[in-house]
Amino acid sequence: MDKFKQLLSNTFIFAVGNVLTKLMLFFLMPLYTTTLTTAEFGISDLLNNTIELLLPIFTLSIIEAVFRFSLDKDADHKGVLTLGLSILTIGFILIVILVSIGNYFIKYEYAWYLVFMFITYALKYLLASFTRGLGYVKIFALNGIVSTIILVILNILFLMVFNWGIHGYLLAIIISNFFGAIYLFFVAKLYLYIKINNINKKLLKEMLVFSLPNIPNLLSWWVVNISSRYIIIIFYGASIAGLFSAASKLPSMINLLSAIFQQAWQYSSSKEYGKDDSHQFFSNVFKYYSAFIMVSCSGLIMMTPFISKILLKGDFYMAWTYVPLLLFSATLGCYSVFFGTFYIASKKNFMAMISTIIGGIVNLIICFTLVPNIGVKGVLYASVLSYFVIVVIRIIDTRKYVNINIHWATLIIGLCILFCQANIIMTDIPFKLEISVFLFFLVSIIIIITIYKDIINIKKKQ
Repeated sequence: MDKFKQLLSNTFIFAVGNVLTKLMLFFLMPLYTTTLTTAEFGISDLLNNTIELLLPIFTLSIIEAVFRFSLDKDADHKGVLTLGLSILTIGFILIVILVSIGNYFIKYEYAWYLVFMFITYALKYLLASFTRGLGYVKIFALNGIVSTIILVILNILFLMVFNWGIHGYLLAIIISNFFGAIYLFFVAKLYLYIKINNINKKLLKEMLVFSLPNIPNLLSWWVVNISSRYIIIIFYGASIAGLFSAASKLPSMINLLSAIFQQAWQYSSSKEYGKDDSHQFFSNVFKYYSAFIMVSCSGLIMMTPFISKILLKGDFYMAWTYVPLLLFSATLGCYSVFFGTFYIASKKNFMAMISTIIGGIVNLIICFTLVPNIGVKGVLYASVLSYFVIVVIRIIDTRKYVNINIHWATLIIGLCILFCQANIIMTDIPFKLEISVFLFFLVSIIIIITIYKDIINIKKKQ
């Protein structure tokens, strides 16, 4: 039971850090939708999304390798962090040079915001990944809280007091990321793990072999998650893209639930991978994870109209109809990440890349086919289909590494009900809220029936 206790303990610690962090960010939405125009929100969100595009390219995706290689019992921690920071430094120099050249020929108002957002985010992300790999989960969780508190204070100051608009929003992100990196560097004493004069070439090769396939993988995730917003801009402009971006923030509630567990799950799955009893452990974890995600998604779809009234102010409110299908896509994303963790645990991530590339291609084809004809709904259906393809490929492929018992009837029926619920609540049909409530209880009953034996066993042990 130690493995379950460690998973639950780490999940709780990450929950405290993530819940407080995400809740603070979540309730910043009314501030953003009040002080920024839909076009400004669209531009700022696309800058954030561009960072996600640039990150794997200019860092060689070394951040993921830093986390995975710092987990090993015999890890050369000094070598891992030093190599990670060295590659990051080269990436920083390259992006400064390229943006300087590009901005000389084509002036862009937000070019240097982009540069400093990239540098501070990449540095904070790398140090946070290394800290988590060392097992300093409390420091990792506290870092999220500290960074977010700084972000909240700066947002209130820059947007409400100084009225700096989009410039204040971007500046707040840069400063909060910088202080987050500084916090980790000194509180976790990461300066003790830097040794510039001794580069481990063998370790560098191993880390790059692991990280390089992640570049197309992460780029494909960018295509699946973000590229649709650029497609919306092409066909409908920055204002509609801003509405879609605002709506996309609400499914972060599902992503929050998943991320809380996922950060602990990556650690536990890597530690347990290859052990004799790992099959049963992984199967049990999936059963409860799936049950929790399904019920949570159904409940959030049911409450979408009410939550949207609180968080989407003014012109942004009309975007609430995008949210239900985005929630369903996020749920499929939770499954894809769960099975994707086994690629990290096994250090064999080629098919993680292939599955995401296929999903990205599907997303682009469906987007360009449907968006000109049915508008933003085309993006929503493209997202659902691309995530579905990724999940199916990963479930089948990861059986080479782990054999998880999946209750297929519950999984398929549950996902079908969620898809119907999301589509129904988006329409104007009579009694749609009542139908959504009924479907929520139906999903909950199916889940309870599936795990009924486990509940009985737990009661008997008590």
